[in-house]
Amino acid sequence: MNTTFHFLFNYIFLNALFGGAWQYLPVILVFSVIVDFDHLPYLIKTGRSVVKKRFGAASRTRLHEIYGLAIFSAASCALYFFADARLVAFAMGCLALHLCVDFLTGKSIPFRPYSATQVFLGLTPSGYCNKILFELTATAIVGVLFWLQIASLVL
Repeated sequence: MNTTFHFLFNYIFLNALFGGAWQYLPVILVFSVIVDFDHLPYLIKTGRSVVKKRFGAASRTRLHEIYGLAIFSAASCALYFFADARLVAFAMGCLALHLCVDFLTGKSIPFRPYSATQVFLGLTPSGYCNKILFELTATAIVGVLFWLQIASLVL
């Protein structure tokens, strides 16, 4: 899914779960998208041919799979001793939700580096145009829900 979707979805989900997400907006923004920085080596390596190759399981490192979730979880457990517990919960929630959404909506190699088996659950349409349409629609829906939550803060 795209960066905007990850941010909006994480905000909505964490606000519903914990409440008070507005106070942690910068944390939600950063930790909703930081996982996607693992695409940078792929972008540098493929250059302009990324338009043909696109993103997917091949563009991710093992940090974008279950291995990364285990590392992020261990780090967040350690941070609970030194940082604000709600801040850590929002940060880890964003990382976990990002990985879950990517696993549910795209191709993944969940047991990388131990297995190269690629998994696609088929929960989203296949084909480039259908996938783009799905992402745009899903982003628009969570965008409306986000603005409804923001409006409820003001009213």
